[in-house]
Amino acid sequence: MSDQIEKVRNRMARKENLCMWGHLYLSKTGQTAGGWLIDSWSEHGAPYWEPKMHWLEKKENKLYRAYLNMNYGGGSIQLHGEDTDIDPGRGKFIRETIQQWETEWLQEEAKKF
Repeated sequence: MSDQIEKVRNRMARKENLCMWGHLYLSKTGQTAGGWLIDSWSEHGAPYWEPKMHWLEKKENKLYRAYLNMNYGGGSIQLHGEDTDIDPGRGKFIRETIQQWETEWLQEEAKKF
């Protein structure tokens, strides 16, 4: 049986000229921890990042290259290996932003109980 994941959170961040959106997916079966599908880019100045999608796998804490695959029956996200060549500044921005989003999410979830 393959793992089933569901989207549980959407976020958007901007820090100076750095931008990022992300969707948190959690495992419905418990087979994995889930992860974040994110896209990051810069606007109006250095470091001049083009939009680039990643999947942050929570269990291994690795960033994988993610590509949108569109066809007539719908679309899917394809992963193409770990992004070991990611710009260090982009990697830091992604990880810091996701850490902030997860902290906020956990605080909100704790208030429900």
